[in-house]
Amino acid sequence: MQAVTSDREPPGDVSDPRESEGSLVESLLATGYPAELECDVVDKFNVPLHLRPVRSDDAGQLVAFHARLSPGSIYRRYFAARPLLTPQEVSHLTQVDYLDRLALVILDGDEIVAIGRYERIPSTATGEVAFVVRDDFQHRGLGHLLLAQLASAAWSRGLTKFSAITLLENRGMIAIFEHSGFPVSTSHRDEEYYVSFSINPAERVAPRRDARRPGAE
Repeated sequence: MQAVTSDREPPGDVSDPRESEGSLVESLLATGYPAELECDVVDKFNVPLHLRPVRSDDAGQLVAFHARLSPGSIYRRYFAARPLLTPQEVSHLTQVDYLDRLALVILDGDEIVAIGRYERIPSTATGEVAFVVRDDFQHRGLGHLLLAQLASAAWSRGLTKFSAITLLENRGMIAIFEHSGFPVSTSHRDEEYYVSFSINPAERVAPRRDARRPGAE
């Protein structure tokens, strides 16, 4: 196991996520959609984009997004060749409860160019996280941005850790975790790379900032 650490940011006032989880659940039951997670963002080249939670009516956009992924990007995300998503997979990826299962998309106009998600492991406070970026938008900081936004949303929903499995060859994803600012523990077996880390904001250090919300320091 390897821990990635550096100088820490001041923790500030970080509250326990369980203190506000009840009101969050009530709000989601009333509205059905967490509009507060929507925000404008820019990539590392200052190209304006928009980040929001996935919606059930994103099915067509998700299919189009998947069609523009290279075979290599698909394999690194799903560990298998998957040229087409089945209707059942599209439904699973676009229909979430915004609490134990949340997905965020980044859009360039009306096109999805990146998507990240977590799913709570049953009976735990750990979410399994994954994301994929369209090939022509890779290396522009979108993976870092998705991870940070997912971690913030998950913490407010009572989760305390993220875990992930990726391929050893997927150096881009591994770099995103290792430069996330969170205290990452890693291990590997055969061709698989395992990551786990606390998403407590008080434990996060100054992260790499390639993409960001406009006006963010």
